[in-house]
Amino acid sequence: MTTPDRLPTNDMQGVVAEEGHSFVFFSALLNKPVCDSQGAWVGQLTDVAVSVAYMFPPVVSFVVQRGRWEPFALTGRWSDVVDIEGAAIRLGVPIHALKPSKMDAPGEILIREALLDKQIVDTSGAKVVRVNDLHFLKLGRCELRLIHVDVGTRGLVRRMGWESALDGLLRRVAPRAHYLSAERLIRWQYVQPLSLDPKAHNIRLSVLQRQLKELHPADIAEILTDLDTHDRATMFRSLDPETAADALAEVEDPRIQTQLIETVSQEHAADILEEMPPDEAADLLSELPQETSTALLHKMEIDEAQDVRELLTYAPDTAGGMMTTEFVALPAELTVEDTFAHLRSAAPDIENIYYLFVVDADRRLVGVLNLRHLIMAVPQAQLSEIMIRNPARVHHTDSRDTVAEIVEKYDLLALPVVDDNDVIVGMITVDDVVSHIANQAWKRKLGH
Repeated sequence: MTTPDRLPTNDMQGVVAEEGHSFVFFSALLNKPVCDSQGAWVGQLTDVAVSVAYMFPPVVSFVVQRGRWEPFALTGRWSDVVDIEGAAIRLGVPIHALKPSKMDAPGEILIREALLDKQIVDTSGAKVVRVNDLHFLKLGRCELRLIHVDVGTRGLVRRMGWESALDGLLRRVAPRAHYLSAERLIRWQYVQPLSLDPKAHNIRLSVLQRQLKELHPADIAEILTDLDTHDRATMFRSLDPETAADALAEVEDPRIQTQLIETVSQEHAADILEEMPPDEAADLLSELPQETSTALLHKMEIDEAQDVRELLTYAPDTAGGMMTTEFVALPAELTVEDTFAHLRSAAPDIENIYYLFVVDADRRLVGVLNLRHLIMAVPQAQLSEIMIRNPARVHHTDSRDTVAEIVEKYDLLALPVVDDNDVIVGMITVDDVVSHIANQAWKRKLGH
């Protein structure tokens, strides 16, 4: 038995905590001998099942392997265990009460099979980690609740049986070694297993999806990138369309983006694409085979698909290929008061409002203003009275270099894109050109 020196006190939420409780690592039970109520040797404990329907899953059954050449393991209910403290785990029932079959109950998982040595997502730290041990709170004589997964080196050393020897050595040669006091335990509610049985996975998914939604999309994208192909697809399929779209837009590797969108059904992929900014969706579709891209566009809502189709007509390295069609363009004769009312209704559908572009009756770009201009103006003023006239702009055929030069020169957060008639057709945000600006600056520094 092991009792860690430091455990967060709020780990007990949802568990009745009383004095006298202790903690036990799964490695202390794994491969331990099991005896029945008559004291007869049954075998070695090779796994336990927990019910994942609970915040802190209780151990509900166990698996015993009688020997290397025995074809079937024996399964019993954990409630029949009467002692785990001694040299052997003792049962309160005879051996014939155990079943020669593998546990297959809905909502239960075998933790060695599903978790040990597997990759998981630590949703509190937003990273992918490997499970080296599992940690139970012991209630009463034998009741166990899974409260942590151990992802530290110490957990691996413990499982290999080297903990005592290594601890003794370090206390002599390096008594202040961080290893001696550090446990890397992650609370179970912040863990996203990736290889659960579908029946158990579905139960846990509703809770875990909420946890993932609370992560920044860039963190989810980093986690997806760190996972192997199978686990990456499993996690991506568990995300709702909005979360998946935000994360997909943050994945920097186009190869991974296309892999992910191809792991879900075309209907689900279309839902995700609809949630993405049109320029991001167009960039992704341009990386897919023409047949797949066409099929997904047909399954998207008409308006969203039309925006993406228009963007796909522009060459990728031009202003048109870089722009988004999500921007705010307002009539010059609109008053400040009416503008605020319009923004309140339109804001939910627009991701970024860096600038408000002002247009004439033919939608030609005539001015620009920001929120500060609106706030400082009187409510009855027309936009034409407070706007900055003749703002910087690029033509949709202008090159990426031209876009970067103008954004850098005028220190803009967003740049309007116009067509041959000076009609505004899109907007390029600074985050879409910042890497290009950095590359240009680096080349100038090197004298290229």
